[in-house]
Amino acid sequence: MNLSFPGQKQKPVSSSDEDRRSRFLTTEEIQREASGDEPVPVRTRRSAPDSQCGLRSVLLQVRDLGLGYDSDETVLFKYCGGSCPHARSNYDLTLSNLLLSGRLPQPAPGEPWHSVPCCRPTRYEDMAFLDNSHRWHKVEKLSAAACGCAD
Repeated sequence: MNLSFPGQKQKPVSSSDEDRRSRFLTTEEIQREASGDEPVPVRTRRSAPDSQCGLRSVLLQVRDLGLGYDSDETVLFKYCGGSCPHARSNYDLTLSNLLLSGRLPQPAPGEPWHSVPCCRPTRYEDMAFLDNSHRWHKVEKLSAAACGCAD
């Protein structure tokens, strides 16, 4: 599918188009695709299972959490990590067209043109621990309990 510029008609992106175009294009690829010179190859990548978005954990001392508690206690801190699939939507195609046509200001160097879904907690757990002065502390929503991809 070729990109079109404002004023040109373009069919909506179908789910099969989204599957084929599930990565970001570079500026050169967008310009090449818009000119119709050659098709842009889609790179496929096989990811290791642990590269997918999911719950990870690490044993840390409470003082290493950076919350200001003086405690030698070791806790299991759970966090979300890994990649999330991204399919180019009609929004992504439109934003690319508007940026290339000059109708929107160019992003600052290193700033992405559009967001990528990220692996984030969908539920949290509270954590309780004993500090070095023998006082209990309960910190709400400190650790991830479940993860998912957020746009």
